[in-house]
Amino acid sequence: MTENDALREQIYRLAAAAEADPETTLNLKSLAVQLWANFDEFTVDDLEDILRDEWRARGLPFNDNADI
Repeated sequence: MTENDALREQIYRLAAAAEADPETTLNLKSLAVQLWANFDEFTVDDLEDILRDEWRARGLPFNDNADI
Protein backbone atom coordinates (compact mmCIF):
# COMPACT_ATOMS: atom_id res chain seq x y z
CA MET A 1 0.00 0.00 0.00
CA THR A 2 1.37 3.41 -0.93
CA GLU A 3 1.26 6.41 1.39
CA ASN A 4 -1.39 7.92 -0.86
CA ASP A 5 -3.53 4.78 -0.52
CA ALA A 6 -3.06 4.82 3.26
CA LEU A 7 -4.05 8.49 3.36
CA ARG A 8 -7.21 7.85 1.33
CA GLU A 9 -8.11 4.97 3.64
CA GLN A 10 -7.64 7.15 6.73
CA ILE A 11 -9.72 9.95 5.22
CA TYR A 12 -12.45 7.44 4.39
CA ARG A 13 -12.47 6.35 8.06
CA LEU A 14 -12.63 9.97 9.24
CA ALA A 15 -15.50 10.69 6.84
CA ALA A 16 -17.40 7.65 8.09
CA ALA A 17 -16.91 8.88 11.67
CA ALA A 18 -18.09 12.34 10.61
CA GLU A 19 -21.27 10.85 9.17
CA ALA A 20 -21.92 9.20 12.53
CA ASP A 21 -21.13 12.32 14.60
CA PRO A 22 -20.63 15.47 12.46
CA GLU A 23 -20.15 17.84 15.41
CA THR A 24 -16.81 16.25 16.33
CA THR A 25 -15.29 16.58 12.87
CA LEU A 26 -16.22 20.06 11.66
CA ASN A 27 -12.72 21.47 11.96
CA LEU A 28 -10.93 20.30 8.81
CA LYS A 29 -7.73 22.21 9.63
CA SER A 30 -7.40 20.33 12.91
CA LEU A 31 -8.01 17.01 11.15
CA ALA A 32 -5.45 17.96 8.49
CA VAL A 33 -2.82 18.71 11.15
CA GLN A 34 -3.51 15.35 12.79
CA LEU A 35 -3.14 13.58 9.45
CA TRP A 36 0.05 15.50 8.69
CA ALA A 37 1.70 13.85 11.71
CA ASN A 38 1.47 10.54 9.82
CA PHE A 39 1.47 11.70 6.20
CA ASP A 40 4.09 14.45 6.18
CA GLU A 41 4.87 14.14 2.47
CA PHE A 42 1.72 16.25 2.01
CA THR A 43 1.29 19.81 3.26
CA VAL A 44 -1.41 20.63 5.81
CA ASP A 45 -3.13 22.70 3.11
CA ASP A 46 -3.07 19.74 0.70
CA LEU A 47 -4.57 17.49 3.36
CA GLU A 48 -7.21 20.08 4.19
CA ASP A 49 -8.17 20.29 0.50
CA ILE A 50 -8.50 16.50 0.27
CA LEU A 51 -10.63 16.44 3.43
CA ARG A 52 -12.81 19.29 2.14
CA ASP A 53 -13.41 17.44 -1.13
CA GLU A 54 -14.42 14.27 0.73
CA TRP A 55 -16.71 16.19 3.12
CA ARG A 56 -18.38 17.97 0.18
CA ALA A 57 -18.83 14.70 -1.70
CA ARG A 58 -20.64 13.28 1.33
CA GLY A 59 -22.62 16.45 2.07
CA LEU A 60 -21.01 16.81 5.50
CA PRO A 61 -20.76 20.15 7.33
CA PHE A 62 -17.33 21.67 7.89
CA ASN A 63 -15.82 24.88 9.23
CA ASP A 64 -13.23 26.45 6.93
CA ASN A 65 -12.58 29.29 9.38
CA ALA A 66 -11.74 27.26 12.48
CA ASP A 67 -8.40 27.72 14.21
CA ILE A 68 -6.08 24.82 14.85
